[in-house]
Amino acid sequence: MITKLVEVHGDTLSRARTYSLREVYVNPDHVVAMRPDNRMVNMLKEGYLPDELDERQRFTTIHMDRGHSGIDITVVGDVELIREKLFNSKRLLKG
Repeated sequence: MITKLVEVHGDTLSRARTYSLREVYVNPDHVVAMRPDNRMVNMLKEGYLPDELDERQRFTTIHMDRGHSGIDITVVGDVELIREKLFNSKRLLKG
C-alpha cells in the first residue's frame, strides 16, 4: 500500500539554503530504516524552512532501497507518526 507523506525538498541549484514542501508517495516495502532528523529541526529554528511549519515540528529521514543503491528522503513528522502511516496494520480487506 503506497503512502502519501510530505517531503522537505532542498533547492540544490541555489547557493542559498532554500527548502520547500512537496507531496511524495512511498512504498513501505522499500523502507530499510527510519531515524529522527535533528538537522532539520535546527534548520526550522534558523528560519530556513517554510513559514507554515510549527516550530515544534519534528522530521524523519527515511532510508529506501533502490536495488544497488539507496535514497534518503526527509519527511515531516516524528519517527513514530511516520511508522504508523507506513505500517498501519488496519488494511482494508476486499470482501
